[in-house]
Amino acid sequence: MDRQTFIIFHILAIAVVIGSMITGLRIALISQDWMSPISTLLPQGQMHIWHLGFGIALSLIIASYLLYSFTSPFRSIQSKYHKIINYLGYISLPIVSISGWLVWAGLYADVSRTIHQIAMWAMCFYLVFHAWIYVVQNGRRVFSILLPKRATLRHLSYIFGICAVSLSSLFLVKNTTHQLNVLTIDDATFIEIDGKADELAWTKTNPISLMTIGGANFNQGATEVTVKALANKYESYFLISWQDETKSTHHLPLLKTAQGWQVQENGFYNFDERTFYEDKFAVMLSEGCEIAGDKTLHLGDKPINGKPKNWHGKGYHASLDGKTRDLWHWKAVRTNDMYLADDNFIGPPAPHLSGNRRYTAGYQADGKESGAYVMNWQWYTPKTVIPKRLPNNLDIYQQHRDSVLPWFGSSPYRESDDLYPIGTFLSSVLYRSNRFEGDRADVRARGEWKDGQWTLELVRKHNTQSKYDVALQTGTCMWVSAFDHAQIAHTRHMQAIKLRYAL
Repeated sequence: MDRQTFIIFHILAIAVVIGSMITGLRIALISQDWMSPISTLLPQGQMHIWHLGFGIALSLIIASYLLYSFTSPFRSIQSKYHKIINYLGYISLPIVSISGWLVWAGLYADVSRTIHQIAMWAMCFYLVFHAWIYVVQNGRRVFSILLPKRATLRHLSYIFGICAVSLSSLFLVKNTTHQLNVLTIDDATFIEIDGKADELAWTKTNPISLMTIGGANFNQGATEVTVKALANKYESYFLISWQDETKSTHHLPLLKTAQGWQVQENGFYNFDERTFYEDKFAVMLSEGCEIAGDKTLHLGDKPINGKPKNWHGKGYHASLDGKTRDLWHWKAVRTNDMYLADDNFIGPPAPHLSGNRRYTAGYQADGKESGAYVMNWQWYTPKTVIPKRLPNNLDIYQQHRDSVLPWFGSSPYRESDDLYPIGTFLSSVLYRSNRFEGDRADVRARGEWKDGQWTLELVRKHNTQSKYDVALQTGTCMWVSAFDHAQIAHTRHMQAIKLRYAL
């Protein structure tokens, strides 16, 4: 390998590594809060597709360099220090690439993610100290020495070739999926939605399991999710289970203090509660199967032009292509006793309403005819709040911070009735009725926790005819996310689950 070719490979690799780093750091910021001071230095938007593209290019550069080196090796005189630093690059670069592909494929994803991040930081040290060698040795002459004097047609063909193959590979790779076969059952077969999964039909279907990563409170931020599916002529049934060492069924409880009622929270002010929250699970459905939730995940504190910043700095869910993605949101406190999952959707970014602190972009709830839960305070402040209603029977409800407060069985708040002793807990979730009615109630669901595992059953019609829902059919893609008493810090996986029906 001649010097000019060596330099071309070197510069191209460094550019791709830097691109991979800055996009990877933005992705890591979703779950690595300690890196938040560098957030303003990082790009925003749909970073997963860029990160995957840089990963493909890096793998091609490594393979091309190795092939070229074996056929036409390049030799240079190096100091001992230079050799040690180069070995750091030779080791960390392949590890970054291999571990990244393991994360993408969902293989040992929790361990691979840790290795990937360690190797990435090793690459940072390599780039800094490697550059320092040339600066110390050559001073101001460094750029004139390192930059190629001329790029021949052969060198340009290397660059264009790597770019062309990277783009072609990206087109194929970004739509790669896991396949979930949906077992057909007779219309007369009864499946009770109770979270127990004790029907014979569930034992006859093959599950798909995948490791989801990057969530708060889970062990190493990861939990394995197992999914099964059944379908009759009218409906699709899903059985989902995941590991969760603790059953979390309290949701921002109210505590009576000497100053008044106070919301128990540890992050809720920034809409990123991770302590006083319920367990949850989300299922997203889409006609497309691209990574990052079919391109609906936009990272950063202000990733969408013309829309307000988010308080937590993580990003928004929104559809910028005009298509709707379906989102089922099961909540261990707010919807479980309704035997429902909250039927939501991800659409175009909604208008920002002045006076609303929280802006959710494209994440919206389906319409409803009646029924709702609301927060049991009149106006939120981080210091004290005034409850909307108080229970009629304190003996029943004062210890029930893991339950909901029913409308019937409670009365409007009056200061003269607020005689509760300091230390009393009160539910912050107020039911106006015991379930939704209308479009928002399309998904029946029930979860049960036992021995460190949640088991969730869900069912919905194949096609609800709602403009906010996605039809369940062969080719529909699914993403799943688990929340361990966290508001938004959920686990995730790269490749979608593609449904395959036999009907």
